[in-house]
Amino acid sequence: MGLRDSWIEKREAGRCRGERNRNVSQMHLARQGVITEEMEYIAKREKLEAELIRSEVARGRCIIPANIHHRNLEPMAIGIVTKCKINANIGNSSTTSNIDEELKKLHHAVHYGADTVMDLSTGGDIPVIRKAIIDASPVPVGTVPVYEAISRVRRPEDLTFELMREVN
Repeated sequence: MGLRDSWIEKREAGRCRGERNRNVSQMHLARQGVITEEMEYIAKREKLEAELIRSEVARGRCIIPANIHHRNLEPMAIGIVTKCKINANIGNSSTTSNIDEELKKLHHAVHYGADTVMDLSTGGDIPVIRKAIIDASPVPVGTVPVYEAISRVRRPEDLTFELMREVN
């Protein structure tokens, strides 16, 4: 069970009952005056007031990279009022594709202080590797979907809008 499961389920239940707009992004909620559980968690982590986090998110001066499909991550924020963050880049290549190695890289990155991880995988079964990394990561994970799209075509000019939408 992920850290954020109950938080997200509560918001989704409210959306299903028609209590809220369909948009459940942190920015949308912040602009509605709502302090989410993620904002409260971040405020404690950053030693700031939850209202300050909400206000900065609403103003667009702070982001909370917490995709609702990545429920086991620990919420964090990147912004002017927050502490400096460290990102680590990991990812396989078309010549070496090993999920266990990528998960080991993820573990080391988080162990040594990465606040976020970027999966730059360019080869192998990119969707499977991406899912394994996201499922195992306690920090937000960024990805580059165009790498997967390029891996699916023979020539860059064969990229289509439909393919780009499919991998996003």
